[in-house]
Amino acid sequence: MSNVQISRFQIVVVLIWSVLATGIVTVPFIIAQFTVRDSWITCLLFVAGGLLSAGTAAVFIRALPNRNLTDGLIDAFGPWLGRIFCLWFLVWLYLTNCTILREIESFVSITILPKTPEYIIGLLGMAGVSYMVYMGVEVVMRDGEFIIPIALVVTPILFALSMKHMDIHEMMPVLADGWQPVLRGALTPDLTYALELLISLQFVRALRDSRTLPKDMVTAAVVLTVLLTIIQIITTGVIGQSESYLAYPALETVRSIRIGRFLERLDTLYVIGVMSTVCIKLGVFHYAWCEGMKDVFKLSSHRLMALSGGLFVWAGSFAFFRSTNEMEHFIAAVAPAYFVVTLICIPLLAAVVMKIRIHAKR
Repeated sequence: MSNVQISRFQIVVVLIWSVLATGIVTVPFIIAQFTVRDSWITCLLFVAGGLLSAGTAAVFIRALPNRNLTDGLIDAFGPWLGRIFCLWFLVWLYLTNCTILREIESFVSITILPKTPEYIIGLLGMAGVSYMVYMGVEVVMRDGEFIIPIALVVTPILFALSMKHMDIHEMMPVLADGWQPVLRGALTPDLTYALELLISLQFVRALRDSRTLPKDMVTAAVVLTVLLTIIQIITTGVIGQSESYLAYPALETVRSIRIGRFLERLDTLYVIGVMSTVCIKLGVFHYAWCEGMKDVFKLSSHRLMALSGGLFVWAGSFAFFRSTNEMEHFIAAVAPAYFVVTLICIPLLAAVVMKIRIHAKR
């Protein structure tokens, strides 16, 4: 990986797709459990989580330059204690991969393949992702770039056609229930999905200039905030209060599109987009896990874990989440605190310990 050079554009694109992949599916549903009319305000607060992630990355990179997260933990805490912290991070990565795969299994089964067993969907999807990871980080990054032209054509069309059915009064009056529902709805997006931007710390060694990573994370956070806010405004305006009990509100918004008597069911394009971006997200997180395993256990290559690790993730997606309700409970109730400890507290602690060690040597 040390010889690979990832451009700033590639890392920004991959971070956007990684968060948007499951964010566009899950975030509207989670926010709607607390507020519907003011859900667009909740999405605006996403940038706060992005800035928290960028600040954490800046502190970590300043203390441990040119080190990815697993390398940095070993350097800061030593070979034994550092590996214990790395194992915590690898377990988090594994559970996150299982959650992502379980989300896409459930989504595909409900939307387009209701008669296909979910374990078959997950096995086929993870097989493709594992092969992509086996081929290297360059393939993952190029896949992210590949779908940009398609997204730039399809997304504006879906947005424009959906706005035909919007009713702005569904978002009125603003803040009628105060700030509490808005802030409660922002908890999971800000402390789960926004913190996923810190997965980029595992790609530091492949960047041309790691010092620009915090700025790139801010760029990705701003773009994501704008996109999620637009999606939430359109979704709320089209389906209104029914958003609170629909599993996939954005999907129902696209399904509402009708042009004449013959053109409808454009939700197929939405499903294809979700599947494409989720594959990229799984590729990013699975590669980070394989690279971390290589660092911790001193393997010769991440490829040793790509295929077998993919099978391990596939098995875990059903072992840990036997139903969609269990998965949703993990995302909404467990993930925020788990993500803060893993992605904020541990990197900052490593940076502080490394500063102390450098000062003591001086």
